[in-house]
Parts: sequence; C-alpha cells; structure tokens
Amino acid sequence: MPVGQAEEIIALTLVFVVHVVGGLLLVWALLDEQQRSGWRRWLGGDGDDDGPSSGPQPQPPPEPGGGARAALPLPLPGGDPSRVRLRDDGRVADGYPRPARRPDHPPRPAPHPHPHPQRRPAPQRPRGG
Repeated sequence: MPVGQAEEIIALTLVFVVHVVGGLLLVWALLDEQQRSGWRRWLGGDGDDDGPSSGPQPQPPPEPGGGARAALPLPLPGGDPSRVRLRDDGRVADGYPRPARRPDHPPRPAPHPHPHPQRRPAPQRPRGG
C-alpha cells in the first residue's frame, strides 16, 4: 500500500471515529436522568449507589390558588369580546373603523429668483466647424 493512500485511510478513519463518538455523546445528553439510570444498571451498576443526596432535589408542587397567578384579576383586561364575529356573513374589516388618512405633505419652498451668487455659469464652447 502506498504511503499517500495509508495517510488518507488513517484520516478518514479518524474523522469517522470522531463523528461516531460525537453522535454517541449527543444521544447520551438527550436521555433524561431516568433513562440514563437504566443504562447504568445495564452496564453493571444499580444506579442508586450515590445515595439520596445526589443531584438536585425536586421542587414541591405549588399550593393551589397561590403564587403569581393569584394577583391577576379575572377576567383579564384584554378579554373583551370581539366587535366582529367571524362566523357571521360579511367582512371582518367592516367591523372596524378605517384608519385616519395621513396629512398632506407641506408645500415645497419656492425656488430662489436668482442663481446662487458664488456659482458661475460654465463657459460656452464655440460651435462651428
């Protein structure tokens, strides 16, 4: 086997191995704690040898009727019924007023009656031939 071909095979093998390891790590990261503990049991551990203090403890459920939701008035301020029923015949746009028209543009200023004093007309070339 030529040397150049061996280097290509080694490079391709290295790329393949890196992709396989990366794919396995992604699958491992997507598994939740319950499923990973099953893998630990399958690999030889029982998954419970860390003790009761391993990992974050679950939060207790919130008390009913409490929390931030209790401060909101019911019905909510934006809960008014619509002015237009979508099941009725007619257009939805007919139930809403037309937007106000944009005001006209102000008139353009009148041009100066004489040209700018610092500007000189271009010299005329004689015509002929």
